[in-house]
Amino acid sequence: MAFSVAPSGTGRADGSVHDAVAAAVRIVRESGLPNRTTSMFTEIEGTLARQGS
Repeated sequence: MAFSVAPSGTGRADGSVHDAVAAAVRIVRESGLPNRTTSMFTEIEGTLARQGS
């Protein structure tokens, strides 16, 4: 899976989205799944687990 983060309205005077992007990347890295962050996307590899079935 690949995703990108494009937050709006971060409340920062300079309009920076750095904090929101860093938080998303931190969650991915803490997951333990193989991942790669590029300039456009964060890619995650893993097996989809179904819950509630």
